[in-house]
Amino acid sequence: MALAGRMYWPGRYSISATSLCKCAAFGGRIGPVQIRSAEFLAKSTALVEHHGVSGHRTAETCPAKKVLLIMNVLARINSALLYPFARVIVGAQSNVQRIKTMNKKHKVIFEAPYTGQPIMLLALYQKGRLRPDLIRLVQAARQQGIYVLGVNTLKVKAPEELEGVLDCYIERPNFGRDFGSYKTGFLHFFARKWEQTCPRLLMLNDSVYYSTRGLDKFLTDMITSETEVLGSTENYEIEYHLGSFAIAMAQSVLKSERFRKYWKSYRLTDVRPLVIIRGEMKLSRVLKRCVSTPSQFKALYSSVRFLEMIKECPELQNTMIIDSRTSTLVDWPRFGVKAINNLLADRFITRRYILDDELDVSVEADIKDLNEDILIAGRDDFANYLLRNVKNKSAAFDDILNETFAAVASETFMLGSQIHQNAAVLLEIGLPIIKLDGLYRGMFNNYDILRNV
Repeated sequence: MALAGRMYWPGRYSISATSLCKCAAFGGRIGPVQIRSAEFLAKSTALVEHHGVSGHRTAETCPAKKVLLIMNVLARINSALLYPFARVIVGAQSNVQRIKTMNKKHKVIFEAPYTGQPIMLLALYQKGRLRPDLIRLVQAARQQGIYVLGVNTLKVKAPEELEGVLDCYIERPNFGRDFGSYKTGFLHFFARKWEQTCPRLLMLNDSVYYSTRGLDKFLTDMITSETEVLGSTENYEIEYHLGSFAIAMAQSVLKSERFRKYWKSYRLTDVRPLVIIRGEMKLSRVLKRCVSTPSQFKALYSSVRFLEMIKECPELQNTMIIDSRTSTLVDWPRFGVKAINNLLADRFITRRYILDDELDVSVEADIKDLNEDILIAGRDDFANYLLRNVKNKSAAFDDILNETFAAVASETFMLGSQIHQNAAVLLEIGLPIIKLDGLYRGMFNNYDILRNV
């Protein structure tokens, strides 16, 4: 989960006020700061388009590019000036919601007896009825003998219909986002002293879509693993932490006083960047202190696992080439074969004849031939492209290509929020969840969505 705001989400235009308002929007409402920033950038873009950017001239020789640079600087200044006001606005909204819900208590709608099996704690934000993919998730969990504890921030129309679907269902006031639901669930868990008999707990939320593909195996892997703390994915932004939308933990962690104290003292907020700092990132720090050794804190679909797979799996390399993220609305580096080509060219490819730099040579060529484009639609196409003008093919070519491919791909894989950066790749290697905010936050564009539906 990437942090919003000037310090934590350096977007393409660094519009921190916009980012913060977007992250703190309630019920789809967008704050006035976002609207003003968007209008400012729209005017900047319109002005540049009016001057017309064309050709390959540098900023020094192209007036339109100079205008673009100036407008980007002004946009940053505009954003920096609005940022403090944005923080005040979203902070005030959160405090208003805190006051509105201060005297409201959560309500246990129904609760089946608990008999010492693994538990799934599911944080929900569902109105009227549960999404079909959530029903599928819960049914898959119960088929594996998992006790399902659901905590909903909203209300369903007929909660009695969820009996037999969920084992325990709690509705709570709408404040605190997913970590507010996690807190309610864990406090209920501790009040019942279930940590004394629960062998393992898997915490999930509904910020992701649960695919049918690989769902049963994913639940089995998370619940039966002997790793004391196992996340689905990891995140290297700001500091290393696990994505809080899916973390499994062993009984030794659940019984830790440090872990219990964290949930008891967690302070609710509706401000998303604060939820990330106090919630996701701090929770990972607490969990690191609860495990017996550092190796007991890791992700199921980690960078290490990806690196091992990408070197040996041509099909996964095809997925990287064809289905990697293409959106340019965030500034995370994107995977492309050009980086592999450059690395290979610098290290392994040289000219057959070394010509004097001062040698005067003229070559006649059709401009059409010089501008010829090559379509790369998979690993084989890329390999043929690399070899098209090479006199000899080394026996080590495939190994060299695989290692170079893995080096470039794994570096991209680790950047940004991994669940957003690598949605198609993670789905391909077995992770059955997709973050629902990818399009809204600019990590995906329409092409990315259509390619992976």
